[in-house]
Amino acid sequence: MATKESEVASNEHPNYQNPDGANGHELGRQISVTLTPQQFEELYLQPSIRSRSQAGLVKTFGNPTSLGIVSFLLTLTPTSCCLMGWRGATSNSLLALIGAYYFMGGLCMLLSAILEFVIGNTFPFLVFASFGAFWLTLAGYIDPKFASQTTLLTGQGGSPAIYYVPFGYYLIFWAVYTYFLTLAAFRTNVVLVWILLFVALTFTTLGAAYLKFGEESMAAGANLVVAAGACGFTACMGGFYILLHLCLAATDFPFNIPLFDLAHLWGAKQ
Repeated sequence: MATKESEVASNEHPNYQNPDGANGHELGRQISVTLTPQQFEELYLQPSIRSRSQAGLVKTFGNPTSLGIVSFLLTLTPTSCCLMGWRGATSNSLLALIGAYYFMGGLCMLLSAILEFVIGNTFPFLVFASFGAFWLTLAGYIDPKFASQTTLLTGQGGSPAIYYVPFGYYLIFWAVYTYFLTLAAFRTNVVLVWILLFVALTFTTLGAAYLKFGEESMAAGANLVVAAGACGFTACMGGFYILLHLCLAATDFPFNIPLFDLAHLWGAKQ
């Protein structure tokens, strides 16, 4: 695959030898699969392929992007529903999702990040690795065996500020980082920009909620938690849209839904 178009070819196979010694039809032939930069971006969420060596890796390995999207969605969506308080769930209900944070959000996202790294896709690697680490961090924060809430909130010398404010700062700086990712995603497509933007808004409102909890403004903090859940759920709607696109592309479906490419607006880097 070159920068402007991708080309993957198979090895040529030998001709079949008939029992009478005559050559038969060729069992295999040179096969080229050409992907435009837009097609490559829609499969891997990266503007273009960098080299022929990367093309060989893309041919050898499957597409790990779908796994990363699935892992993210199946942790953020139930989390958002809990934050919004649907069917009696609350932010305290997140403890029930701790297994999902460790394995689906953490382990599976890190696995997809490693595979993105192997095939040379830097931007998806950065997104999946960092968010995988976030879910593991969240799992450690709420895991009862670490007793952080007991120690910092109700233990000797503990207070709401000591417990909530540090994690509020953590979420605010995660929001800053995700806004950076959103800006970079303008080289990809509209749907990915939508997802990252609303994830950044989720971190912003949730970080503000934790800072309010640190001030013991529980009512204001609770409203911000609901707003964070709504932003997260909105991001997930874009995530399920892009997941459907990737599933259809993986099975060579005769049609697909558009992601609204943005890379052509910027032109190639000189």
